[in-house]
Amino acid sequence: MRPFGLILAGGGAKGAYQMGAWRAMLDLGVEFAAVAGTSIGAINGALIAQGDFDKAMKFWGSAEVANGINLPGELKSNDNLFSFSNLPQIFHEVIRNGGVDVSPAKQIVADNIDEKIIRAKNIPLALVTFDLDGMKPVEMFLDEMPEGTLVDYLMASARFPGLNNQGPEDTRYIDGGVYDNAPLGVLRKKGINRLIVIDISSRKGVGHKPDWSCADIIYIRPYEVADLGAAFEFDKEMNERRMSMGYYDTKKAFGYLYGLDYYFNENEYRKLTDLYGYKTLVELEGLARALGVERLQIYSAEAFIEAIKVAYLARLEQQRELEKQKEEEKKSRKKKGKEKDGEEESPYEAPEITEISDSDGEEEYDPEADGEGYEESESKSEHGKLSFARRMLRRLRKKETIEELYPMALEIIAPHEALEETAEE
Repeated sequence: MRPFGLILAGGGAKGAYQMGAWRAMLDLGVEFAAVAGTSIGAINGALIAQGDFDKAMKFWGSAEVANGINLPGELKSNDNLFSFSNLPQIFHEVIRNGGVDVSPAKQIVADNIDEKIIRAKNIPLALVTFDLDGMKPVEMFLDEMPEGTLVDYLMASARFPGLNNQGPEDTRYIDGGVYDNAPLGVLRKKGINRLIVIDISSRKGVGHKPDWSCADIIYIRPYEVADLGAAFEFDKEMNERRMSMGYYDTKKAFGYLYGLDYYFNENEYRKLTDLYGYKTLVELEGLARALGVERLQIYSAEAFIEAIKVAYLARLEQQRELEKQKEEEKKSRKKKGKEKDGEEESPYEAPEITEISDSDGEEEYDPEADGEGYEESESKSEHGKLSFARRMLRRLRKKETIEELYPMALEIIAPHEALEETAEE
């Protein structure tokens, strides 16, 4: 396999996704002709150029907010540095110290990245940062940096606003993501047009140019970037999920796994498409997500459909419990004499629960019939989704056509009005 140029976008804690992607590429025997990154992507790029996966895992095992900062007092929230509850402390540090002291984070980077080893590997490594004094972007390769300054420039590339300066002492830098968060152009200028891009953020930067022309590019990105969580949410369990997602998405990008939002081996995916068709399968994945079916595993065809059914039944049980709670509240009110001739409403808006039936009779959907005096509210909307899920699963058992399934699946992943428009058509 010919080597690729590797582009790693910035995104803070979401960078764990890129480590999962690297593990998949190691399994597949992918090699790199050059590496370029911004912010956490630059740090991950150095770890990858170094070629020591265990050392990279050690780095990410230390990636917690409390380990990377130095503050005079404890944070209100250790899960996310820039959470609302921490803002007063951060603002105080910006005034007092030019930003939160991240010298412990710099030490963790220095402990896990050996500049001499990276230089000896002779894999071109580039990063992007932004020079605040000159108000200009800086795109720099390792061979352009003075020896011994790689960690300084990595910290400069990852200096998010609100953090103090840990970069080269003679210049003030800020996170390179403000200019180009996914720096394809850095390698394309060097004539490297066979690229892998691992994108973890919707933010691209004011200078980003999505130049896909005349290039062989594999683009790896979560189906929903929001699944990666917040950029400063350094949580071990969340990082493990990010790595798993990166691993599976990379296998999918290289054609070893299939699916849009979920993951299947080729044979199992073929079973599902043969049975339901591609369009309906996409909608089934949307249904699974809406019902909270676990994403980060490889499903067989049977296990996937069964997981949807189980999740739906669990949701129905929750609704029954809510209805029961509503009835108990009514009884309590009556007993205490607080309910006046039925005028006072319960605070709960539980939907009417319709039992699952395998009856062959299938009425057309009428929004008024799903709840007397149907109104668009969160609880009513949820009931609508459950009603459609019930009908959809019943039709799945009868293996009805894509056209018949489509309107109901659409309700799971689109606003209620979209369904009505589709039904009218």
